[in-house]
Amino acid sequence: MSTFPQKHIDIVGIGASTLDRFIVVDHYPTGREVQQVVSSTTDGGGPVATALAVAGKYGARTAMIDSIGDDTVGRHILDDFEKYNVNTEAIQVERGAKSGVATILVKQSTGERAIFFERSTATEPEFLDTHKQLIGSAYILHINGRHRQLMRSAMAVAKEVGTIISLDGGAQRYDADMKPITEASHIVIVARDYAEKYTGTTNLKEACRIIHERGACIAGVTDGANGSYFVWPDGTFYRCEPFTQSTVVDTTGAGDSFHGAFLANLVYTINHMKGQDTTSTTKHDRASIHAVELLKACAHSDLEKAAIFASAVASLNTQGIGGRSPLPTLKSVQELIG
Repeated sequence: MSTFPQKHIDIVGIGASTLDRFIVVDHYPTGREVQQVVSSTTDGGGPVATALAVAGKYGARTAMIDSIGDDTVGRHILDDFEKYNVNTEAIQVERGAKSGVATILVKQSTGERAIFFERSTATEPEFLDTHKQLIGSAYILHINGRHRQLMRSAMAVAKEVGTIISLDGGAQRYDADMKPITEASHIVIVARDYAEKYTGTTNLKEACRIIHERGACIAGVTDGANGSYFVWPDGTFYRCEPFTQSTVVDTTGAGDSFHGAFLANLVYTINHMKGQDTTSTTKHDRASIHAVELLKACAHSDLEKAAIFASAVASLNTQGIGGRSPLPTLKSVQELIG
């Protein structure tokens, strides 16, 4: 693995990188039957991986930490990252291992999904000195609970140097082990299901306040087509209205794209606060920044813009098949926001 000399990374991600295979069907099979496929496609996948791809598309410098196999699927995964400007130098490629694949049935009429997942056989990546260097020079460490031993080591480094820890708490991903991880994160944006299990309440405004009180600078709960809820660092509540679409083609990646777009917008704000050119390559400037303090200093208007931008991206991303391929252009997002 190479190091990252003179390569500034805004967001480092730790999670699973997969290849997603989409099959659009008229209906879910309930038994033995033969059904013609409406359409099919492949796309890069994984919650953190897709968030980084989204952030990369909208201007942030991103890098992924993971381990994959040296198979054909692994090569597809790396090629897809390259399309979205995601640095893959911290992805360990294990000889003879299989990379992760998800087969996703999408119901044509509603965009609902049924996911069948084949986990990668690659061993969990080790935490290396290059990872410590990478996290120490980044603004944000983005996680979702995968590779927990490595993730905890990375979080410890982030806490020490002032790198923001961002947690994606997806539906059906909460367990008791995630409680201290959630409490130790600075940006906690979770799905309704995660929020209800973590906080014990179905009131999403109250859930945001509990998440904030337990340590998050920014606490957020996403609720699909119903929009999202936030509590900002100073305790102010914000409700982000959804951008409703008349039809939904596929909901895959909507939450992941929300995270990626929110973080990309936040990176832009932080760079602006520092008065930096985002094309700067002076490592010393980045390494000296205590990003958590910058996060706390963000204006409400900037945080609201990030939430609105994320909501628009996620909404438009439901208009095509896949988590990344339907990502809208910046112009399309701006037109939707108005």
